[in-house]
Amino acid sequence: MSHSTRPPLAVCFLMFLMLLGLLLPACGRKGPPVPPRPVAPAAVSTIRAEAEDRVIVVTWVRPNRNEDRSPLADLSEFRLFRAVGPIGPGASAGQPATSPLATVQADHPDNATVQDGMYAFRDTGGSAGLQPDSRYTYRVQAVNRKGTAGPPSVEVSVDFLLAPPPPTGLTATAGDGGVDLAWQAPPVPVPPGSSSPRGYNVYRAVQPDGYGTEPINGSPITETRFRDSGVVNESTYAYVVRSVAGERPPWRESSDSNRVSATPMDLTAPAPPRGLVAVAGPGGIALSWEPNAEQDILGYLVYRREAPGLTAERLTKATTSTTTYLDGTARSGKSYVYTVTAVDRSPHQNESAPSAEASGTLP
Repeated sequence: MSHSTRPPLAVCFLMFLMLLGLLLPACGRKGPPVPPRPVAPAAVSTIRAEAEDRVIVVTWVRPNRNEDRSPLADLSEFRLFRAVGPIGPGASAGQPATSPLATVQADHPDNATVQDGMYAFRDTGGSAGLQPDSRYTYRVQAVNRKGTAGPPSVEVSVDFLLAPPPPTGLTATAGDGGVDLAWQAPPVPVPPGSSSPRGYNVYRAVQPDGYGTEPINGSPITETRFRDSGVVNESTYAYVVRSVAGERPPWRESSDSNRVSATPMDLTAPAPPRGLVAVAGPGGIALSWEPNAEQDILGYLVYRREAPGLTAERLTKATTSTTTYLDGTARSGKSYVYTVTAVDRSPHQNESAPSAEASGTLP
């Protein structure tokens, strides 16, 4: 007869209670308290820097959210940082902007302007001014009323160069569908306090509108001439040219050259009419021809000379819009040679070359 070696039920229950007593305190044990993470403003997402005259204007847009996407209701200020480094082929994109430059209050700042949530700070370089031929790099941080700073914005860099002298002697010559511009380069060497130009930008205005903010040339022009083909005939355009300095956009531009204007016009004559036929009939000599394909045809003029003479006279006092004409003044027994020209609707009323001749004789 075998005997079981398992402990009695009461012993098992007692062991369970002891184990439970050991586990319960461990499950409820807590470490040192962890302070809540402060809510920081979101990073400024839009920042730009542009050189203007002898200052650099840094602009950015006010954030309206915190990092956790909650509304930013306690914005206090902005901290602006700057770095200055050299420019040139071997220079980097910009030194890290770690030097504090200014603190701009979020509301009613006394060192910046605000319009529609966009802040503009003018960096004059202090009493010493900005350093020419230097690359300025900026970043900005938003700070709330608790002093919690958000992450820094992206860094933006601008090359500060003194403005080059403007070009001189700008002229404009209007053509058919274009305006030819020409100007003179600034004198060499450039005056002290100016940069040497690397090219030119052309600005166009359609009178009476103002000049656009972007030049009409894609990149700086290295020559001292330019043809503007993006015009419409019979419209008047005004132009200025600016010298540019620097190695990359945004270019450092001079003041405007002298202003000129031009009105391109249609100076291209239509093609000569084709298919002229002369047929003698009871009422005279009837002419017919094919219509021109141009869309701006005003009409046609008919010419006649009496063979074997060489001088032609115009039969039509004004243009005729039809492609037929009856010469009722032809005399019996006379031979005539006819030509037709086409005239367009431009202010110049350009007239084509004569058509091929067609002869007719009344019996």
